[in-house]
Amino acid sequence: MLKKLSPVAAGAKRMATRYGPSLICVRYREDAARGCRLTTVELIVDERPLPPPVAVRVAYEEAELRNRVKAAGGTWDGKRKLWLLPRAAVRKLKLENRVAPEKA
Repeated sequence: MLKKLSPVAAGAKRMATRYGPSLICVRYREDAARGCRLTTVELIVDERPLPPPVAVRVAYEEAELRNRVKAAGGTWDGKRKLWLLPRAAVRKLKLENRVAPEKA
């Protein structure tokens, strides 16, 4: 059996006191073979901002490339008429030559 509790739940108060705001959840598992209950916690150990997405030009006629960009997590910026992608996806798709200049 598995029980997953948020930090504010009644069965997680002791762990919330111990780990503070870095606690995400507490899980209780039963190990029937050993005859014991296991308690695990999920903690935040690092936090940093996400890098900004990169703007890439893809022409309307390039449907296959557009589908690959979408599959890689690209989102359409209708105002700028550009696709926004994580830098790693731009490298993976080899679109470095299509990156639009940063707007000022």
